[in-house]
Amino acid sequence: MASKHRRWPRVLAGIASAIVLLFTGVAWVGATAFRALDSNISSQATANSSRGSDGEEPPDFQPGEPLNILVMGTDSRSVLNTEEYGNPEEIDGARSDTTILVHIAADRKSATAVSIPRDTIVDIPSCPRYVDGPSEPVSDRFNEAFNIAGPFCTVKTVEKLSGVEIDHFMIVDFNGFKGVVDALDGVEVCLKEPVDDPLSGLKLPAGTSVVQGDDALAFVRARYTLGDGSDLSRIERQQAFLASALRKATSIGVLANPVTTYRVLDEVTKSITVDESISGLRDLTNLALSLSDMRPADVTFVTLPTVYNDDGATVSPDPALADPLWQSLKDGTQWPPEPTVPEGDDTPLVVPPKDITVRVLNGTDRTGAAARVADLMTKMGYNVVEVGDFDSPGASSTSVQYPPGYAEAARTLAYAAGADLVGEDLSGLESDVLTLVIGSDFTGIRPVVADPTAAPAKPGEEPQPSPSTTGGVPSTTGDTLICS
Repeated sequence: MASKHRRWPRVLAGIASAIVLLFTGVAWVGATAFRALDSNISSQATANSSRGSDGEEPPDFQPGEPLNILVMGTDSRSVLNTEEYGNPEEIDGARSDTTILVHIAADRKSATAVSIPRDTIVDIPSCPRYVDGPSEPVSDRFNEAFNIAGPFCTVKTVEKLSGVEIDHFMIVDFNGFKGVVDALDGVEVCLKEPVDDPLSGLKLPAGTSVVQGDDALAFVRARYTLGDGSDLSRIERQQAFLASALRKATSIGVLANPVTTYRVLDEVTKSITVDESISGLRDLTNLALSLSDMRPADVTFVTLPTVYNDDGATVSPDPALADPLWQSLKDGTQWPPEPTVPEGDDTPLVVPPKDITVRVLNGTDRTGAAARVADLMTKMGYNVVEVGDFDSPGASSTSVQYPPGYAEAARTLAYAAGADLVGEDLSGLESDVLTLVIGSDFTGIRPVVADPTAAPAKPGEEPQPSPSTTGGVPSTTGDTLICS
């Protein structure tokens, strides 16, 4: 029998990556309180969105189809009330620094929250605007989409980047979010080293601490004096904070206390702006109820895989790792995926394609076979350094040779290429390069999901715990305390 704690609705666990709401708490509030909470919520009309409400029926959040919600964090909710986006009010310096695509599974039992770094160079499409006509398409930093034409342009940019259709959006006012954390009586965070940040005033010891107010905001927003100073480091810290807030918000101590629940609901509804199709408290409550079986452990946090550009300041998506992630969201399949275990083997593959350097040789009489295979392998993340012909054409079997110490990499390559012949290469040529010889039995390169955490320890070393990197993309779940 499920525990009483488990039976409590987990309440927007799927979009907890940004707000960690307790909307199911509205069941006990009176009519006056309900109206007060409902009036707190700000909404944005969808006239210039890629999809508008157009008088459609209220959204159905019941299990059946996946649900994709784009969550954006801004300096101020009033960013939406400028002349450019709708209502003429002056706004100074508001911007979108945090964007998370939350994919809620069709069965409503799990969610994947993908953080998109603000400095990612992306193609921003033409976006409708209320004034000055549509914007011009441009390649720029991701967070420029919000500056160009507001949240709808960010939605369109994410759709172009990912191929994932966005159903709804939600904007969180960071300053208002401080009130949510205070209503929760603080959130536990963990640091590997002590921090004394003169820019934000944040001063915390190494280990665990409970933060609220300005300290909580500084923890998730500070960039240059925490971690390595990169946006990617800040995203990791934000994910750790949101996972901790999720655990606190869904704890029995909060859910069982009506006063605390109302305080949290009041602060949350003051700090969010949503698209018009989910602008009512009952809409958000229905969404929360549809997620009642979801636990913090069922929410996976990942960051869009990227590589640094030559300028050292911006990044670009890494297609070898990002494409499988986006595809899993489009297909509604599990993320992270299960590691690949070759037939007749008990151990998952532990070396991902990106860590394998390979030469591809054509052992068949098919002209250009090695070049075609090399091109495919490069797209799948392998480091192909040489393409050529095998010195003994007419090979019937595809084979792999590997230098000493690279047996695990060879296991991955042999599985992917369907090679039955695997041997250690003692020639001494280029000690980190594996050789793949294409034989007449070759049928293609199979995708691989490696799990580096399952790698055996080197002689004389103890296995070291590490975050999950299944599929080559680091991830964590909402039940994990992470030290940043």
